[in-house]
Amino acid sequence: MKKLVLVAAMFGLGFSSTLKAQDERCFKVGASAINLGIGVGNTISYNTYYGGGYYGSGYAGTGAAFTPAFTASYEYGIAHAGIGIIGAGIEFGFQGTHSTYVNGNHSERQQWTTLAFSPRATYHFDVINKNKLDIYAIVQLNIYANGFSDEVTDKFNNVKTTAYSSSGVGARPGIMAGIRYFFTPGFGIFSEVGYDISIIKGGFTFKFGGK
Repeated sequence: MKKLVLVAAMFGLGFSSTLKAQDERCFKVGASAINLGIGVGNTISYNTYYGGGYYGSGYAGTGAAFTPAFTASYEYGIAHAGIGIIGAGIEFGFQGTHSTYVNGNHSERQQWTTLAFSPRATYHFDVINKNKLDIYAIVQLNIYANGFSDEVTDKFNNVKTTAYSSSGVGARPGIMAGIRYFFTPGFGIFSEVGYDISIIKGGFTFKFGGK
């Protein structure tokens, strides 16, 4: 009888420890997280047009690598798998930049824009998914719509003409690593690095729900 009580006590202790470990997870099954961020490091190329000549594809000007991309993503914890938790969600992104050239009575404005729509899957590692810290891997399909326009203004005659414009849609896979740190159970900061609309981004994260 004593042995039975001892076994039951050990089982109860182990079960409570498991529940406690689950409670300490930063990201849980049923939890939702929203990331709002700004990124740098342009990864998008465009069809470009300079000074009356078509130059093929290239990046949006010399400062494009430092043009910020604005992103918002949502994620939901689906299930436990192996040593972590699987999540699924989606990310939206926008990046835009322009350059203006003036030559006498003529000015030329070139503008680049990108919209991103990216379904994603995440994996949160239980080993380091503790209390305030959440480290995770991301695999996503980056779907982009981008455009370029070259508008010339004749200041003498006050006439605007579009010298060239192009647009396109493309898709490519992306792999990233992310980290979140929570100051409170529902608010923190995040950073993600990898092949996305930008190379590196960071900002605020909000979390709610979970079990």
